Amino acid sequence: MMTKSIISDLKSKKLSVMFLDDDDSPCTVSEWVSTGCLALDAIMGGGLPVGRLVEIFGDPSTGKSLIASQVAAIAQQMDAIVLYIDTETAVSKDMMKEVGVDISKLLYASPDTVEEVFTLMEETINSKTEIDPNSLLVVVWDSISATSIKHEMEAEYGKATMGRHAALISQGLRKITRKISKCNVCFIALNQTREKIGIMFGDNTATFGGKAVSFHSSIRIHLHMRDKIKNDGRVIGINVKAVTEKNKVVTPFREAILPIYFGHGIDDEKASFNILEDAGIIEKEGRHFVISIDGKKQDFIRKDWAKIYDKHYDKIEQIVMGIYDIAN
Repeated sequence: MMTKSIISDLKSKKLSVMFLDDDDSPCTVSEWVSTGCLALDAIMGGGLPVGRLVEIFGDPSTGKSLIASQVAAIAQQMDAIVLYIDTETAVSKDMMKEVGVDISKLLYASPDTVEEVFTLMEETINSKTEIDPNSLLVVVWDSISATSIKHEMEAEYGKATMGRHAALISQGLRKITRKISKCNVCFIALNQTREKIGIMFGDNTATFGGKAVSFHSSIRIHLHMRDKIKNDGRVIGINVKAVTEKNKVVTPFREAILPIYFGHGIDDEKASFNILEDAGIIEKEGRHFVISIDGKKQDFIRKDWAKIYDKHYDKIEQIVMGIYDIAN
């Protein structure tokens, strides 16, 4: 075959060429990190892809840090190294422990500038690669919007630094994305939305850091606060709509409603119920609901969903992932 001969010839000249379906191709996602929420994993294509950058952005208090903390807990269960870069200096130890993070094994850093963030990431990846190149490293940057640049830190108040923040992030991502694709790294960047001045029509929001983050991200998840969850008039949580506004792994613009309870995190059972009901897999018949599992109809009332979820978790996971024909 001509193409095989060409590849052999190019490799003999020490040029890196392969077929796109080769297992060691950087385009192949061979490992995923779960978010701890089936519905959120499903809209992304199976979870957070290792070797790629995922941006999670939205308004304040929409669950960005909570999702990142849940990912850290799941990653630790996979024996991964987790580096949490907290430039907001607002991480709660109690919240971390509540979602299952072993804080005694969590690598934590609070650098002052964008330059320090990228230096820390690069050196951590280098150290991990030297010690154990096959180990998994999960890096969380919380958050881009809260990280200054060195020039801004040293400048006087009121002095313009327009464009420098975006330029530095763009430069850093050009260097780091190559490393994470080759060194078994999952990179999660949290960001916030801001209003664009002078926009009268259409979407008037943007994210911090310029367009570089959205360009380099394989998946971008936009979190919207939908409504509040109340009990006896007291707000105990929020419903958040997650939308994959960009996805280079599977088709984009998938949605999931995530019930988040203060002090507990995402209610995975209710999130799965929501996505199954929206897909028509759970149907309402009078006061009861019906779902078919292994060809058998399960008839239940709303409050008994948790029992069915626990009993048939493996099958429900397959159904949720299969909504979008995902091979997890």
